Amino acid sequence: MDLSFLKGKEKKIDELTQVYERGVITSYADHLIQKKIPFVFAILDVDNFKFINDNYGHLTGDEVLQTVAKSLKELVKDKGVVGRYGGDEFIFVFPNITEYDDTWKLGYDLIKSPPSLVFKSVSNLSISYTLGMSRFPLNTSNLDDLFTLADKALYRGKMKGRNCFIIYLPEKHKDINLLSKRDKVYTTMYISNKLFQMLTNTDNVEKAIADSLAFIGSILMLEHVCIETKDRLRFEYVHPLGKREEGYFPFGYDAIQEKLDIQGICYNNVTYRAYEKQKCQLFKEFDEQKIYSSFLAAIQVYDKLYGYLRVDMVATNTGRLWQQNDLVLLSTLSNLIALVLYTKNKEL
Repeated sequence: MDLSFLKGKEKKIDELTQVYERGVITSYADHLIQKKIPFVFAILDVDNFKFINDNYGHLTGDEVLQTVAKSLKELVKDKGVVGRYGGDEFIFVFPNITEYDDTWKLGYDLIKSPPSLVFKSVSNLSISYTLGMSRFPLNTSNLDDLFTLADKALYRGKMKGRNCFIIYLPEKHKDINLLSKRDKVYTTMYISNKLFQMLTNTDNVEKAIADSLAFIGSILMLEHVCIETKDRLRFEYVHPLGKREEGYFPFGYDAIQEKLDIQGICYNNVTYRAYEKQKCQLFKEFDEQKIYSSFLAAIQVYDKLYGYLRVDMVATNTGRLWQQNDLVLLSTLSNLIALVLYTKNKEL
């Protein structure tokens, strides 16, 4: 790899992490574009870094960033360069690599590394990464678009549950709409309030339920959202990544109720091919329908059961790592639907 462009840039090192500042990486990428040298561009986030700062303190957060940066430099070696974009975000350029298999190997090597990291200040701290990757000139011919496409891939990885890498593929990811700066202030409270308004400010309850499922499916990038009643699936929202010829089928109330917790909820990060361990009807259904992650919540008021809010993730075999915000929002939605049906004396 020709790194002559980087000579003299030693002073432009991020003080905390001791990797290049972002301006060095973006200038290097522009240099490769001008020379028409193919490369992979990647953006990496340390998952749930705000939780680390809030719960262990900023000194521990700094140690995590320093340890992560050192590990990333050792992993990259002479295959490319790494810099800090800001906060817990790092960017990479890997010249002379664009083939899918080679790009996949880069992503895999980066993502599998965090479990081996050791932190002095917190002995039991476990971290993971989410990585988005794009390729020049395969995906686009300028840096701004490369950044946007890698950001779309990163966003898809976060919505998928983090702890993964996504290589941008136009047939899968071109329709992803990144949140604007204003929209990034969407909070759990804001989305919950939006769902409340959608479900209560109308007399057309069925349309409101369908719209609310489509809204939450779009916001959280859920591949299949519906309400399972006794005999069928209703109000189905299917993300483009969740479309498949065989469709989706009911699990059955008995199968669902066997696995619900005391709050009427069941969620699983990895379900497919887990039947041999679980030995229950619900996991048999997951296997048969090739569902990799799931969420189920009873739509119920007192002893009145209307059905189950159901989410299926089917696009990749790594499953979705459900985040706390996901669970809060989906639980809130199931409770709101139940409340509206009960107060308006409606059935599904």
